[in-house]
Amino acid sequence: MSNNHQGSCLCGAVRFRTSGALRGVVYCHCSQCRKQSGHFYAATNVADTDISIEGTESITWYEASAFARRGFCKACGSVLFWKAMDQDYISVMAGSFDKPT
Repeated sequence: MSNNHQGSCLCGAVRFRTSGALRGVVYCHCSQCRKQSGHFYAATNVADTDISIEGTESITWYEASAFARRGFCKACGSVLFWKAMDQDYISVMAGSFDKPT
């Protein structure tokens, strides 16, 4: 199986490509994740050096806590990313990939 994957938000304003190994999908049921997504959160992650993001001007970053920020498309509202402060990886919502991984 290839380590190359791609995905986008619902409207296509934000697209991304990953080239490194993805972590297995994890699920979060905390109140912030549930309120942002309307359900539980399911995401993988990839090293910052292994992701390329197009349409960054369409991403709104929201600092939900002092620990991390959440990235979503400002046009369609798709929740795409979760980024811990001072970490060298980014979590990517599992459902935003074009094909199942």
